[in-house]
Amino acid sequence: MAVLLVGMGSNIDPESNLTQAASALRARFSDVSFSSVYRSAAVGMQGEDFLNACCLMCSDMAVSEIRLELKRLEDAQGRDRSDGSWRPRTLDLDVLYYDGHVVDDELYHYAHAFVPAAELLDLTLPVDEAGLVSVVTLRL
Repeated sequence: MAVLLVGMGSNIDPESNLTQAASALRARFSDVSFSSVYRSAAVGMQGEDFLNACCLMCSDMAVSEIRLELKRLEDAQGRDRSDGSWRPRTLDLDVLYYDGHVVDDELYHYAHAFVPAAELLDLTLPVDEAGLVSVVTLRL
């Protein structure tokens, strides 16, 4: 059974949408736990602040199947994909870590992903050959 980490975010009725998502994730996956919830400014778009969290869970599904399931959950909560991804959203669910590997480098680029993830996993920022943190775009 693989351990995976999912980033969660919403800036349309975020308290309600994250609560509904948490219930749906608990119903579909095992050993589910959640980070604290953080407020962050919208990145790359105009809109209300986001509420963000991470969910750590276990699954026997392949990462591709999990992504499809998360997309179904987003759609069930009214995610509008008609004008692309850089718009306010009811729910955004992204697999960040799967089976011991970071599968989405956004984990290292945005505080709204890294900070809640670090509550659930022992994470460190990657370093270069000189021992310096190689990712300097972590945005607070």
